[in-house]
Amino acid sequence: MKNLIKFSILSLLLSFGVQTKTFAETGSDELVFIVHASNPSTEISANDIRDFYFKKKRHWPGGESVRFIDRGLTSHIHDIFVKNILRKSNSDVELFWIGQKLYTGDSAPLRENSDASTIQFVSTFKGAIGYVSAAAPISDPNVKTIKVISTKKED
Repeated sequence: MKNLIKFSILSLLLSFGVQTKTFAETGSDELVFIVHASNPSTEISANDIRDFYFKKKRHWPGGESVRFIDRGLTSHIHDIFVKNILRKSNSDVELFWIGQKLYTGDSAPLRENSDASTIQFVSTFKGAIGYVSAAAPISDPNVKTIKVISTKKED
């Protein structure tokens, strides 16, 4: 019942054009972003995550190529990522990647189905970035978490 009330209030606010907060501003604790341990970055903005995901930016500040690891479409944390970071619907994201494949040849990021496989992939590639549930045990020494920060102006 509480969730229904929250959803109704959120829907009402959105219908009046009220902006909701971004992932970085809400302090969501359901997912965390991970990178290879050799990555010198300690924080990243939601804007940069979007740019890496949509391949607007293809290199980390140090020059390493970005390899974004997404989660499967049926994953609960994928839904959180799409809604709070990408700020799009799943269908909009899928249509974007279909268009990219047709017109530029770019493919959607690799999708992994579990926290463990995402962690393993990120541990293998120095430029990798992905996200896992906050409860995922990250014991691989080649993987570290990266803090998502809010920027003054989120587009």
